[in-house]
Amino acid sequence: MKVTTKQTLSRLVKTSIAAALFLSPASAFYEIGVGHVSAASAVHHTAINLKPFWTKTVGNPNKINTRATLLKNDLYYTVGNTYIAFEALASRTRWTFQASAVSQTVTDGQSVWFTDAKGQLLKLNAKSGKLQWKVQTQVSPKKGERYSNFSLHLADGVIYVGDEYGLTAYYASNGKVKWKTKSNNHGFNLLQTGDMLVVSTTISGALTTSGLQGIEAKSGKVKWTLTDGDHQNILFSDGQTLYSRDESSGIDAGYAANIDEIRLSNGTIKATRSYIPVDFVEMQSASDVVSDGDYFYVIGKYDDEQKQAVISRFPVDGPSGDEPDQTYTFDAPVVDWSFANRDGVAYVSLNNGKQIALDTNSGKTLTSVHYKGNPNPLSTIVGQDVILVQHGANFSGVKVTSSANRQ
Repeated sequence: MKVTTKQTLSRLVKTSIAAALFLSPASAFYEIGVGHVSAASAVHHTAINLKPFWTKTVGNPNKINTRATLLKNDLYYTVGNTYIAFEALASRTRWTFQASAVSQTVTDGQSVWFTDAKGQLLKLNAKSGKLQWKVQTQVSPKKGERYSNFSLHLADGVIYVGDEYGLTAYYASNGKVKWKTKSNNHGFNLLQTGDMLVVSTTISGALTTSGLQGIEAKSGKVKWTLTDGDHQNILFSDGQTLYSRDESSGIDAGYAANIDEIRLSNGTIKATRSYIPVDFVEMQSASDVVSDGDYFYVIGKYDDEQKQAVISRFPVDGPSGDEPDQTYTFDAPVVDWSFANRDGVAYVSLNNGKQIALDTNSGKTLTSVHYKGNPNPLSTIVGQDVILVQHGANFSGVKVTSSANRQ
């Protein structure tokens, strides 16, 4: 398989479950166009800097409800019942709106959309914060309960909302329902490639697992359902094939990471890539798998005996069972592995408060910052020119390497 120059990738920021619930979008997939910078491209490493140029206190992380999205250099987040638009590069609040967001934010540059704790889908003016419309979703929480959102996606003038009802498509212009597909716990993750939506959904049976469904974006018609395996983690698509980690556990699995190649047209598994043989999967399987479309990064679980976490890199066009072409070792659990410019630099967060810029080709640490006294695992969100780091009750903005710094 040869990865094409146009790919649909999953979130480049991967987090632990705890960090994901606190900050990260439930779903954020986007297109990488022709001419994207590959992982092999060089950068002026002297331009890498992880020191924050601003820090903002947002409150007690154990008491506030914060769901943050960084779109280019615009940060959207909630503290209490206040939804905030913050210019991350200028370090200033643009506007506030009285609402508690429980989803990520999506935008077309002119407007922003999100779902709130009342189960409403709202559209605001991106510049002024003025409400343009709001509609009730298919789920109305009872008194004392909060609405739960699994995914929010914007494409071609349509907003896709995944929640406990299922997946609902709304016209972005007026909030009217285009179509809806009822399926409990539908759409934890969502990827759109061409006219196909691929969503992960709960499959109930002897064991509860995450299956995949291929849904026609125009009509909402379910074209195929994949129930073989546990496929909550959608990695990327090259337009014909979808790559998803199968997280089925058990002694017979035999590998720390199994990645299935799935036909987008019918949902059948073409092949399985298996990496890192292990004796007992429940104890030795990977905590996560991240892909930038060029490589799979297998995030190993922290070894308490060896006092280290090992990350292994595999080319996506390499054979199954191959040895990693690079390994990286850290002295604390890895809770976040992010890419900013796809220039061979990974931004790594450890649960001891350390943030690292890593040259993935040489394995060298370019620079690092230690957030002392951090009571929670770091969560990182990558924007256009800014990385947002969450540490305890604070947000910090870090300027990332711009295209002008590349060779």
